[in-house]
Amino acid sequence: MKDERLCLADLANFPDEAAKVQEALATLRQAYSGDQETELRLQRLLVASPFARRLLEHQPVLMAQLAAPPSSLAWSAEMPEDEFLALLRRHRQLRMLQILWQDLRGPDALDETLLALSNLAEESLQAALAYGQEALQKRHGSPRDEAGASVPFVIFGMGKLGGRELNLSSDIDLLFVYGASGASDGPLPLDNPSYFQRLGQWVIRALAELRAEGFVFRVDMRLRPFGDAGPLCVTGDALEQYYHHHGRSWERYALLKARPVAGDLAFGEEILERLQPFLYRRYLDFTALAGLRRVKALMDAEQGQASQDIKKGLGGIREIEFIVQSLQLIHGGRLPALRERNTLQGLENLCAAGLLEKDTVVILRKYYRLWRRVEHALQMIEDRQTQRLPTEALDWQRLACALEFAQPESLQTEITHGRQQVHEIFVQTLPDAAANDEEDPAQITWLAARHAIDETIPLAWSALLPAAEAQESWLELRRFARSRRVLQLSQRGQARLDALLPAILRRLAQGAAAGERLHRYLQLLDALLGQAQYLALLAENPHWLERLEDFLESPWLTQELIRFPSLLEDVLCGRSAAARDWPKLFTQDLDRDLEEGMDLLRRFKNTEMLLMASAFWSGKTDVLGLLPELSELATFCLQTALPWAVAAMQQQHGGLPGYAEPPFAVIAYGKLGGREMGLASDLDLVFLYDAPAELESDGRIPLNAAAWFARLGQKFIHILTILTRAGTLYEIDMRLRPSGQSGPLVSSLPAFLKYQRESAWTWEHQALTRARFLAGDAQLGQKFTALREEILLRHRNPQVLAGEIRDMRQRIAREKPIGKDHFHLKLSPGGLLDIEFLVQFAILANSAENPALLLPTGTREALLALGKSGLWEARAVEDLVDAWCVLRDAENRRRLRLQAPLLAPGDPQLTSLRNTARQVQEWTIRLGLGPLEE
Repeated sequence: MKDERLCLADLANFPDEAAKVQEALATLRQAYSGDQETELRLQRLLVASPFARRLLEHQPVLMAQLAAPPSSLAWSAEMPEDEFLALLRRHRQLRMLQILWQDLRGPDALDETLLALSNLAEESLQAALAYGQEALQKRHGSPRDEAGASVPFVIFGMGKLGGRELNLSSDIDLLFVYGASGASDGPLPLDNPSYFQRLGQWVIRALAELRAEGFVFRVDMRLRPFGDAGPLCVTGDALEQYYHHHGRSWERYALLKARPVAGDLAFGEEILERLQPFLYRRYLDFTALAGLRRVKALMDAEQGQASQDIKKGLGGIREIEFIVQSLQLIHGGRLPALRERNTLQGLENLCAAGLLEKDTVVILRKYYRLWRRVEHALQMIEDRQTQRLPTEALDWQRLACALEFAQPESLQTEITHGRQQVHEIFVQTLPDAAANDEEDPAQITWLAARHAIDETIPLAWSALLPAAEAQESWLELRRFARSRRVLQLSQRGQARLDALLPAILRRLAQGAAAGERLHRYLQLLDALLGQAQYLALLAENPHWLERLEDFLESPWLTQELIRFPSLLEDVLCGRSAAARDWPKLFTQDLDRDLEEGMDLLRRFKNTEMLLMASAFWSGKTDVLGLLPELSELATFCLQTALPWAVAAMQQQHGGLPGYAEPPFAVIAYGKLGGREMGLASDLDLVFLYDAPAELESDGRIPLNAAAWFARLGQKFIHILTILTRAGTLYEIDMRLRPSGQSGPLVSSLPAFLKYQRESAWTWEHQALTRARFLAGDAQLGQKFTALREEILLRHRNPQVLAGEIRDMRQRIAREKPIGKDHFHLKLSPGGLLDIEFLVQFAILANSAENPALLLPTGTREALLALGKSGLWEARAVEDLVDAWCVLRDAENRRRLRLQAPLLAPGDPQLTSLRNTARQVQEWTIRLGLGPLEE
């Protein structure tokens, strides 16, 4: 130890700091005259704590109160709020100075310091709570339960406040608990949750809000049930239920020090008594070992990045606390004497019980006391919550002065030696912990996300990823781990998640874009949390993660799995894709429950579509494979659903006499008609019937044929579009029917023929080039095909036709303008719409002499037919087919990235796609249609 007289002299190497201390001493001597011992202690205070120095210089009057007995906090409920809050802060300033003054008496002052700080926190809490209760009662009355009885409220101090061992600049861990639900009895009543929420918020603000006078204590509420995701205040029953059903091992560890500190203390003790079965097991509790080992593994992992931390680092405060609390958890159920909140007293009790050797306790007591004094010396420098050892020589000098070490080097040597001794004892605690888990960076990262209170990135994780990715992914992982949905998992669900997440994190570390990939994983896992069987599937089949990543690389595929998590097993095991025997999965059994059938068909369609999209995304198939598959899938779904609609109609309205099957046909237009559906395609449909309009059905509610088929069309659309648990089947567009939206939903064949012959616009004949019979009465389908051929085989004037198509194209451009700096895959000049219009122009202009042009209904097949006919040169066909493939590929890949078909400036594909579009524009001119843009 050093002579106090040398404390100021030790600042010889820091002349600026020495001058500040000398100036402060001169000022304060005028305000306080004391003996030499007091003078020397003041010198140590001013050297060790710039915070105290500034405070005393600003308020020299406080000098006279440094050694005075602690004064009580004198307040009144009639005080204005601002005055009350200022009083709390001024009282804290005075008491902190008095405690600092007392702490500099030497090592023997530690116990008194810890208790004084804890008492200050309790006193402040009790005053803030009482003031808040008075204010709430005036406005809202007193909280009552359903029977009208008064409802108690208690504040638990957790951590060091619970153990009466607060440090100089500690935050306080709190837990707010009230008695029961109900409402207050005042003029403006509140339900109890709202009442106590307001009360809790007031208490936090009263202590933690930074005002002109500073703050009182920082408040940490993260130890409440469900952490940040949980309510601020809980009932005693909810607290008990949480710990028994959701409480994790580290929460038992945290609950050891819980103590009622404000409010109804008797109610608080009653709550703690109810929690004893969760906290302490009746028999030797080796079931706690697994959880404690996880905590220990997490501490081991944190030490690398906390090497200069006297709390978290090797051999620090946390290791001593772990030694005490782990033994308390394991043996406390059998030995009630071990149930002690205070660490130093806990060491004595463990020694008395024969669980720690006396020599071991001597070492741990010695260094726990020194580490706490070091912690106080660090925090008194600037009243900051820190446990990191200094990096600056001046701060080491301040520590040596506060702790009465002759030289900073002597203190550093003692700290190094003591940390080694403590760590050796710590290592022997739970020595059989699973080494693999402790050394697995992914396991440690997930443990930290789940259980660590602070937000420091685990060294294990930051070592695996670039700094930017490690930071971002860690924060998102931690938010997920602390989310209410995760915290509410059953113990089995938590175990499954604990098995699954490290496997996922290991995969993330093996590739690029870890943050983006983690984001999609967590989105999916969040959707699966309510259906634990899917977590189990992934946990039990880790090889599925590789296949799952294929899906998660695409935002659209991820989105679909999130929307329909029930598809997970189907898409990962690939059952449906392997079979491809679709008809066997669905019968047209009239006894099938319609709702069940609709759900099953939707699930089937969603699964198949995901598998097709995944194969396209991963390159296993190209756009020429994807589009026909999607079209085939839609065709199958419609052909399956139509008999269900017919059966429903026949059940309610009967059938049509003379017809074994209703003469009803579904005609596919657009991309479905052309067998070139994309991932975002809706279905363009037209419905036809061929029966006498006056014919009446023979059911209990008869309808004439026109009404019967109109109802059938409505029922069919309902089956396809209604939102069930499995989503919708398809979006349906009926605007291509005769007279569009103003026309009847279902047209008779004669009316359709008359409309096409006499009233249809050129664009409607363009649409007819892509139309085909899809489902329903095959004979009626043949009649439609013949009608289509009749209309399309007409002779047309190419110049007039070209003008009409150009007018339509320019009208679309005016109605849906695209900026010159942007490019729309379909609507921009040279886009997909121009290719389609060019093909349709060629078919309408030339099919009279070349009927073979009517056979294909798809754009690509029609292009090839035009080449085969000799009407177009091979170069034109090749260029346009290539352009169509490039644009359709881009369209569907952008869909899988959740990108719109509109490309903005800066898009990496913009230049190449515009070059493709220019080539299309050149061919529209050379092939006789002319420029399509104005």
